[in-house]
Amino acid sequence: MDSITASIIAGLLQGLLEWLPVSSEGNMVILLTQLFSYGAEETLNTSIFLHIGTGLAALIYFREQVLSILLMKIPEDRDMFYRLLVMTGLTGLVGFPIFMFLNVSASIGETLIALTGVALILTGLLQRQASKSSKEGSELSWPLTILLGVAQGLAIIPGLSRSGLTTSIMLFKNFDGEEAFRISFLMSIPASFAAALGLILVNGFQPDAYSGLAALVAVIVGYFTIGRLLALAQKMSFWKICVSLGALAILAWLPNLAS
Repeated sequence: MDSITASIIAGLLQGLLEWLPVSSEGNMVILLTQLFSYGAEETLNTSIFLHIGTGLAALIYFREQVLSILLMKIPEDRDMFYRLLVMTGLTGLVGFPIFMFLNVSASIGETLIALTGVALILTGLLQRQASKSSKEGSELSWPLTILLGVAQGLAIIPGLSRSGLTTSIMLFKNFDGEEAFRISFLMSIPASFAAALGLILVNGFQPDAYSGLAALVAVIVGYFTIGRLLALAQKMSFWKICVSLGALAILAWLPNLAS
């Protein structure tokens, strides 16, 4: 990133949209490539790094639950600790190869926008179907734990909403909305820090003052909006937003077919 304006806008977008079942990463790709003319690889790296901001915001917001899980005060905390560990490991195993492929594929430029559009539409349709499921309560089984870890890894694809995918899966399994979102955002904390660390150590990403500013904005905005936006996400039909944004992204990419 090369401007304070872009940093603030990116941080605001990440801090607001991470909590909603619309892809913050997908919207970041569309914004930075179309509005600020950044390259696909730079955009992808930045959008992943900014998750460290919302990961920190979630850590602060859920600090009591996180501390209880880390200390394993009760059997339920111990169980959740190991489930989160498995989820995070699977997220890395699935997400890292996809990330490397996307970085290599960044040379094809605007194709990433089309990929984002398709992923947003798929996320929206999945949410629409999940909203029709009954909510009679369920439990976090080990097969579901594995599925959630894989789904979180797939969300490295711009446009696939991490919260949208994981909460939709739990809604399909008859979790109520509040519990689905709680588990989804507990999952996001270790995954966000692991992704940012991996980006720096493995891919050689070097955060600068601008990306640091964007992450700081994401922390502040994310912390002060998480409660309200989680409640809002349970009331609004965000699948319509996903589909609409996806369609716009594909329309933005179509002129490239003629070039």
